Amino acid sequence: MKLITIDIKSEQQTVAEAIAQFLVEVDSYKKGGYKVMKVFDGYGSHGVGGAIKNTFLKRCEDLKRRNKIEDYVCCDAWTPKNTVRKIAINYCPDLLADRELYLLNPGCSIVIL
Repeated sequence: MKLITIDIKSEQQTVAEAIAQFLVEVDSYKKGGYKVMKVFDGYGSHGVGGAIKNTFLKRCEDLKRRNKIEDYVCCDAWTPKNTVRKIAINYCPDLLADRELYLLNPGCSIVIL
């Protein structure tokens, strides 16, 4: 299945706007039958302190707890032993060719829908 990529940090959005965009995208892609989404969520490199990423991760944990998403992993934890990585690759083999993931980019995450 094709990998979906969204960017919630580069639009100069507020934290609330970025999270709202993410939630809309999750619903849309789940309805479309997609299983894996790569999200550029930033990490505070522009002096913002990672507010979007921090809120995004809290929201992902909440969505997982409420069974709205299956799981998520920050790309800086994208290691061969990571179980979420293995599940995501099973759903979306395109992840194997995504060079950015193997650079352990702290500014993106993988969400399993």
